Amino acid sequence: MNRAPFHIGTLLAALVLAGPAAAVELPKFGVISRPRGFSSIRVVAAPGLSVFLDDAPAGTTDALRQGLVIEDLPAGTYTLRVEKPGFEPKLVKVTVAEGDTKDVRILGLKPKATPTPFPPGWTPPPGATPAPTPVPVRAVILDRKNVPGGTLVTGVASGATDVLPLIDGLKSECACTPALEEMKKRKDGLYEFRVMLPRPLPKP
Repeated sequence: MNRAPFHIGTLLAALVLAGPAAAVELPKFGVISRPRGFSSIRVVAAPGLSVFLDDAPAGTTDALRQGLVIEDLPAGTYTLRVEKPGFEPKLVKVTVAEGDTKDVRILGLKPKATPTPFPPGWTPPPGATPAPTPVPVRAVILDRKNVPGGTLVTGVASGATDVLPLIDGLKSECACTPALEEMKKRKDGLYEFRVMLPRPLPKP
């Protein structure tokens, strides 16, 4: 009758001592652990942009992820470059702390400057006085044709308003008032124009 309490007490003591060890070995379900000190950079931008981190390719933004996430980065300062063909690249300095996720929003890239288009086969007229500084030609004359009642001048221009300085030059040349008869935009973006002068002019 006296041995039963002894066995029960011994069993309870063994369970108490084994409890902490068993608790340590139990797996922790539902917990995602990340290495201490690793951070992330989330690039929020339109799809189709190439992303570089310290000049190393990091990936391409897409619509599904609403950008790009660069993970497993040590804490520190990075140079982020976002680029796309035909646009100026965007450079951003990003500093991330230990275990932090930094959002970088790229609202848009600036288009690269393109030279003013020139018509095929165009050459400057002989004897033209060079400008002090090079200036892009925005309107050129392709042909002068003597027609009944005057001279028909045809040419192309980069924009609709770029024809106005050329018309002023024709006005001084013929000492008359030119009339803009037609202007239409072509598929390549240039504007064709027809100017009528009230008197004949020799071809240059």
